[in-house]
Amino acid sequence: MHIEIDGSGKVNLSVPQQKWGGGTPGVMQQARFAGQEVMAITDDAGAFDLHYLGFKTGGFKTIEEAKIAAPEFTRKVLAHMTSLIVN
Repeated sequence: MHIEIDGSGKVNLSVPQQKWGGGTPGVMQQARFAGQEVMAITDDAGAFDLHYLGFKTGGFKTIEEAKIAAPEFTRKVLAHMTSLIVN
C-alpha cells in the first residue's frame, strides 16, 4: 500500500509544527502536531489541560508544563487510536 498526502494534508502539514501561539498566553495556546491542532487551556480549577483529536489530559500546574508534555501526549493519543482499529 502506497500512502500519499492529499490536498488537505498538504495544507495541515505546511503550517509550522509544534510552534505554540494564538489564544491568550497563560490561558490558552494552540500548536499543530502531526498536522492536527493541540490546545493547551486552563481548566475550571486553574490548572491546564491538553486537548488533541478528541482526547484530553490535564492537571498541569502551568501552561508551560502542559506544552512540554504535549509531544508525549500526542504520541500516546496516536498510539491509542491505532489500538482502536481491528481487522
